[in-house]
Amino acid sequence: MLLRWLVIALAQGVWANREDERCVTAVYSAYNYISFAGTPTKGKNRWESQCRNPLKVASIYAASEIYCNEEERAIGLTQLAGQCQEFGNLELLPREAVAENLTEDAIRHMKRVDYQELARGEPANAPVLLSELYFDLMFNTIKSWEFETWSHHAFSYVGYAYWGGILSLGMAYRLSDWLFHRRQRRAERAFESNVYPLIKLLENIPLVGTGLHWIQTHLMIPAPLETTHGRYLLGFTFSTRAEALIVMGFWMISITLSVVGYRTFPGNIYWADVPSQILRYSADRTGIMSFANLPLLWLFGGRNNIFLWASGWSFASFNIFHRHVARVATVQAIVHSILYVVMFIQTGKAWRGMSKTYVLWGILGTSVMVLLLITSLDRIRIATYELFLIAHVVLSILTLVGCFYHTTVFEGNEYWKYLWPSVALWVIDRFLRIIRLCYCNLHVSISNRRLVKVSVSRMVYDEAADVVRLEVTPGMPSLQPSPGQYYFLYQPFRLTGWESHPFTIGAWSYEAEDRRSLVPISDGKPIKSLDVSHVPLLAGSASDQDYQGNSESASSVQEELLKLKLTFWVRPYDGWTKKLRQQCPSSPGKTSETTILLEGPYGETFPLWRYESVLIIVGGTGIASAVPYIQDHLRRSVEDWDVSHRNEKTRVRDMELIWTTKQAAFIQDVSRRELKQALEREDFSASFYATRDSIVSPGDPTNFELDIQSGRPHLQSLIMSRACDACSAGTSLAILVCGPPRMADEARAATHLAMRQGHRSIKFVEESFSW
Repeated sequence: MLLRWLVIALAQGVWANREDERCVTAVYSAYNYISFAGTPTKGKNRWESQCRNPLKVASIYAASEIYCNEEERAIGLTQLAGQCQEFGNLELLPREAVAENLTEDAIRHMKRVDYQELARGEPANAPVLLSELYFDLMFNTIKSWEFETWSHHAFSYVGYAYWGGILSLGMAYRLSDWLFHRRQRRAERAFESNVYPLIKLLENIPLVGTGLHWIQTHLMIPAPLETTHGRYLLGFTFSTRAEALIVMGFWMISITLSVVGYRTFPGNIYWADVPSQILRYSADRTGIMSFANLPLLWLFGGRNNIFLWASGWSFASFNIFHRHVARVATVQAIVHSILYVVMFIQTGKAWRGMSKTYVLWGILGTSVMVLLLITSLDRIRIATYELFLIAHVVLSILTLVGCFYHTTVFEGNEYWKYLWPSVALWVIDRFLRIIRLCYCNLHVSISNRRLVKVSVSRMVYDEAADVVRLEVTPGMPSLQPSPGQYYFLYQPFRLTGWESHPFTIGAWSYEAEDRRSLVPISDGKPIKSLDVSHVPLLAGSASDQDYQGNSESASSVQEELLKLKLTFWVRPYDGWTKKLRQQCPSSPGKTSETTILLEGPYGETFPLWRYESVLIIVGGTGIASAVPYIQDHLRRSVEDWDVSHRNEKTRVRDMELIWTTKQAAFIQDVSRRELKQALEREDFSASFYATRDSIVSPGDPTNFELDIQSGRPHLQSLIMSRACDACSAGTSLAILVCGPPRMADEARAATHLAMRQGHRSIKFVEESFSW
């Protein structure tokens, strides 16, 4: 009710400048229901009669003098003259041309007619005057129609205001977080301390600390429903309660605005009964609101959405918003179509109405939106991902085409203002994708022997681990990977080479020209590859010799080690990942060189280094999200890191990794490569679990001594223990989770339980595992 009155008050302010022209508009609109002698039966019938017929024009002048004041007449008649010129290419008869019918005596003796008193087939032979009741009915009809026309668009903009408010909150939080930690770093440098007094100060302020803890505990961390610990609510998938509340809020606003705010009254000249008025108004509103949701749909679905960076939210969150905006828009389009079909049936002209070209385009647009919704369901999308990508692009284009042609009948193409932004967002996103592709994979250097460098890649399939290790050397050597980043991978020389698949960077290193990093390590034969965790040691450090493997100078070693290598772990399922695996065994050494193009980087780095205690829980190839953070911890632990890199040293005192996967061989492979240096440190510990086979073949020369347990860990007891330890020590705890939904839900529920029991200074971070 409050929203309704607010909209009405706003409408009154907006319409203040339209009241003056409405009076004359009501007058000449009322005369359109009366026939006059001398009206042409063909050609420019409407405008010829309204602008040039002496009887009708005289009637318009006379009624305007009776019901409109001088200012209203001046504005309204000027508007009518403009319409005659614009739409009929005719001049409005001046008052002087019909002056004999506009004297006081002539107007006094004019016949006053009510609505439908004169039959349309019996033209009037003299000017007639509108009755007061007829004028009031037409005036109220036009006023109601203008309000509805305005409110349809205004209510559509409420969706923009809603999402603008939500995104503003996210951006404000991100900005305040940045400013807070900026001040914090300055304070730390001033006091030469690694303790963060500002955080402790805030936490000790009852109101602020309690408020922040309540928001984190009851909105940001928990699953949608506490009772199930799941991520499903009303058949929809959500990671957090905050996401569910945001989406449910949008659904409620969309439904509410579709059914409120209609100005109806009996006797409306356009639609006499109230149900017919509601039918027409709701049909128009749902259609316009569906159109208004299209730009939001394209914005949230784009990879290069600026709000991803501005708010710091994940692509997975925006993908949830994208899906629900699409669902709302589709439901609105369906309701719009059904209501118009009902109106066609009521008029007895269903076939004639539905066979019109613009109506057929509208039916096509709605049908395609329904197909888009069906093919985007989780089960269909996961089962046939490649088909989903093709169908999504083709059907999306058909939707826009159908919407464009559906609205060509409206003067000025007024509804295209919702469609062109969608096209612009799509074009900009595709253009930026191409820019990212070129940036990552092409490098032109006139000072090098090779003028153009392109990305090269190799892959090997580990049958025991059931994982494809994909190593890509980008064409652009200046790429600077960070934890939390991911790339979309293309294999262009395929029949469906336009397809792209997202993968998180598992690790990166800087290697020499010897490219044996895919060859299994055995019997102390090291690879000539430098793990990224040692990069800070290259700047003239005494530790350089430990990783050179020969007596080359530091400068020459640096030149060799400038070649960046990105590592991705790909679990082969169906579709492209299965075909990628099939390309490996047939080649010598089970390695294969192929062309893989990178598009990115995308994603945000979470500052795990700000927390004294870190617990990382991953499942399967979710280890790809953990290794970069572990390597980042190693880099920041270097003694001169903050001086040489002007960046913060790690505050992490203890870091623990909990990794559960099916095959123990996968654990062995990553542990002897990317995790080897971390496993030798005292501030790092790891627990490994294999659910399918926990024993590596004794004859395997790559066997690495690890304690791999069978089954799965009990995450609740594990997280509660770490939370209690952090609370007792007065330290902060960050929990990073990347794994299957069931694992993430269990970890989230355990974290929520710990926070409800009063354990503060806990930060839960979930990296997207599925797309």
